[in-house]
Amino acid sequence: MAMQNFRFTLPVLLCLFALSCASPPRPPVKPAPVIPPRPVVVKPTTTEVRAVWVSDTTRLDWDTATRELQRDGFNTMYVNLASAGAALYPASQALPSITGKLNSDPVAQGIELAHRRGIAVQAKMVVMFSFRSPTEFQHKLLKSDRVMRGADGKPIVQSGSYWICPSQPANRDAALAEIVEMVRRYPVDGVQFDYLRYNEEPSCFCKHCRADFEHALGRPVRHWPADVLGGELTKRFNDWRQTVINDWARQLSVAARQARPGIKITAAVFPALERAREEKAQDWKLWLDRGYVDAICPMNYTTDARDFEARCRSVLKFAPRDRVVMGLAEWKFQSPDELRRQMDLCRQLGLAGFALFSYDDAATRHFLPAVELH
Repeated sequence: MAMQNFRFTLPVLLCLFALSCASPPRPPVKPAPVIPPRPVVVKPTTTEVRAVWVSDTTRLDWDTATRELQRDGFNTMYVNLASAGAALYPASQALPSITGKLNSDPVAQGIELAHRRGIAVQAKMVVMFSFRSPTEFQHKLLKSDRVMRGADGKPIVQSGSYWICPSQPANRDAALAEIVEMVRRYPVDGVQFDYLRYNEEPSCFCKHCRADFEHALGRPVRHWPADVLGGELTKRFNDWRQTVINDWARQLSVAARQARPGIKITAAVFPALERAREEKAQDWKLWLDRGYVDAICPMNYTTDARDFEARCRSVLKFAPRDRVVMGLAEWKFQSPDELRRQMDLCRQLGLAGFALFSYDDAATRHFLPAVELH
């Protein structure tokens, strides 16, 4: 009886022992979490241009501006010092000075402050637009028929000021005198040409442009301006207009470099090259190719990220990366983060730098410290 009980219990004990040694059931394996890729952060180069445009130099507090720019990591100012009808500094001999005759020169003092704080200054000239010009000088431009005219023959006016006709020697000579005076008087690091183009409205159809074009064409234009405004001579007229503006770019560049050897020359331009050529006769690729300018500042004024990148890449089809300082529309952004993303893209594309339009607005809205350039 005892043996029978042993034979019965031994298999049970072995089974219980096996069960006690078995591994407990494992929980289901969860997939590893997906870690999103970290954004590409490109560190700025030591030569990166971090610029701001200054529109109204007559109201600029140079001490405050240069201190803020130094604190916030900017290193370049494009400062508006002249237009086609005004000098924004005292005692000009070339154009009317709208700052009056002062015992001291705030521009000279401001440039000295900027250099002391490590900030380069480029003197910007609004070449074809008589921005801030006094009323009496506006009358003089109109009376001497030196203004740009539309297809209807009327003067082209923007914000109460005339555009000047680029085919007239008197206008070109005044611009050359102005650029030479600026770079000789002030120790600027460069000059920038802005509004070196025709107006957005089809232009110029004044009697001087007609005579010069007919001379270049070798025959009269029978129907003016219809033949050059959508007619059979439209392309010939556009090509001629580009020749006129290109010659201005060449002469201004030569004059500036002769007056101050080694000076840097830039131009604020429209980013879409074909539109710039056809609508405004602004062939900035030719200016780069021929060395009239050292760099361009395309006015890439959009807040749409895809549109901004597309425009950047379009520019880079025609311009070397290290000769492009991209212009950003700071005034259009509601958040500094959006602006900072455009700066980051400029770095990822290897551009020479970027410029904000404008210091005036950025300082008012406290955008400068928020973009964290250091």
